[in-house]
Amino acid sequence: MKALIIDDEAHVRETIRLLVDWDRFGITEVYEAASGEEGIALLQQEKPGLVFTDIMMPGMSGLDVLSRIAESGIRSKAIVISGYDDFTYVRSALQFGSFDYLLKPIDEEELEEAVRKAVAAWLDEENERSERLQSETKANLYRPMLADKSFVQLLLDPDQYPMHAATLQREFGIGCDQKQVLAAVVSLQSLDTRLQAKFASAMDLLLFAVTNICSEFMSKESLGLAFRHWHRHEAVLLFFDRFEMAGAMLERINEGLYAALRGQFHIGYGTVQPFPSGIQRTFHEAETALQLRNMRDQSVHLHPYELRKQTAHMLQAPLAAYEDQLVLAVRMNDLMQIGRSLKDWESQASKHPCLHIRQLEMWWQEFTLMHSRLLLENEVDDEGEELLSEADDLSFRLPLNEQGQPDLSIWTKRMERILTEIAGFLIRGDRNPVMRSIEKYVRLHYREQISLEKLSETFHLSPSHISRSFKTEFGETLTDYMTRLRINKAKLLLADPELKITSIAEAVGYQDEKYFSRAFKKLEGVSPNRFRKQHAAAVPSSQ
Repeated sequence: MKALIIDDEAHVRETIRLLVDWDRFGITEVYEAASGEEGIALLQQEKPGLVFTDIMMPGMSGLDVLSRIAESGIRSKAIVISGYDDFTYVRSALQFGSFDYLLKPIDEEELEEAVRKAVAAWLDEENERSERLQSETKANLYRPMLADKSFVQLLLDPDQYPMHAATLQREFGIGCDQKQVLAAVVSLQSLDTRLQAKFASAMDLLLFAVTNICSEFMSKESLGLAFRHWHRHEAVLLFFDRFEMAGAMLERINEGLYAALRGQFHIGYGTVQPFPSGIQRTFHEAETALQLRNMRDQSVHLHPYELRKQTAHMLQAPLAAYEDQLVLAVRMNDLMQIGRSLKDWESQASKHPCLHIRQLEMWWQEFTLMHSRLLLENEVDDEGEELLSEADDLSFRLPLNEQGQPDLSIWTKRMERILTEIAGFLIRGDRNPVMRSIEKYVRLHYREQISLEKLSETFHLSPSHISRSFKTEFGETLTDYMTRLRINKAKLLLADPELKITSIAEAVGYQDEKYFSRAFKKLEGVSPNRFRKQHAAAVPSSQ
């Protein structure tokens, strides 16, 4: 804390300097001024927390000094020290914000008490200012988050408006008198590769910057506000006034985004709807305008909903038409056929002059479904799926080249890489799809009399090939596999003391009880009866 003594008499300044225990009050610097003019200069330069001033001085008086302190907004506590015991001076001093009024000659105890009170008052006010500043800082930090949360919830369910009404009125000035709204959406989905590379690991930071730029433009014109829609990774703008200016404002915002970030953004906007009931509709209109924009036309970056033909968009060049070719090529490990089939699809899909995001989403959904069916039909387990997912997580990403233009060859290369990985996984012996199908058939029909000849007829392979390949895949002959499967099922049934051995034998595919017992003993080392007794004895009595 600093102090300033203003008095035209040097001995008075010296007396004050000697009488006050500055260290006790935490005052580290004490300045002196011999005139009001000099005092004002020091006041503005050093901004002391405590000021002593005389009333009657040549030139600028002490009252003038007090007036300048009040006008400047400098947070100082002033103590007037005067030789005039005149109520007029006292009243004037108090009117200009003097904290205390002491008479000359100076009394040490009075001076010390006045300083103590002034310093305490200054510290109290400083603490209040600091707490208020912290509160305001926190409010400014959390205000964007509050906007994100409140308005995203309204987009999801406009019926929640009564729950947020007070907050919207207090924080954003949006009251019950607000009747209409128009939404716009700035998408980060179609960024050019330069921006993608720059913010690859900081997309949240990019969204924050985009939203702040939009907010700045909107607030300057008092048109509305902007907030972040975290779930969709896009900035949402809400216009609450002068809707006819929306298009022009969005043009300016897009120019501002390009100037700040050196990248092109696409903005969709909906129509004016009632607030709050229509906020969800105008938001969906803005998103639809973006999703149905023609991605082949890179010259247009503003996409109004009302100018778009909202007709039914049928799936063009469906990838499903090539699924049989692709699945067979994967199973046969025919990598050239995988590439040819995908190229044929790309050629057909590229013929359409209009390409929009919804079309791409439907194509990618077709591919992911085909991918899932391939893994399911070939019984790839969780470990295998995890291994394959390391190469590609199948997340939807727009196929954009370095100029930000759609290029389906990016997708066909990605699809070919994924399918080739599956084909290699299956053919390496990790999973033989045909043998897996035979093994599944055996597990389902183990009670029946299954022969190599019957499997040959069912799966169109020679008996010798099935026998050899099955042992290679599962490490045991088909007969041994079936015997083990039947005996394992029998062991479960033996846990029920009410079931007869004959019934258990028939249940697992043995018509001859003696043959069943011999097979059981050969595999388990004991007869079925002995096995039952041993395991019954191992189970504690419930009584």
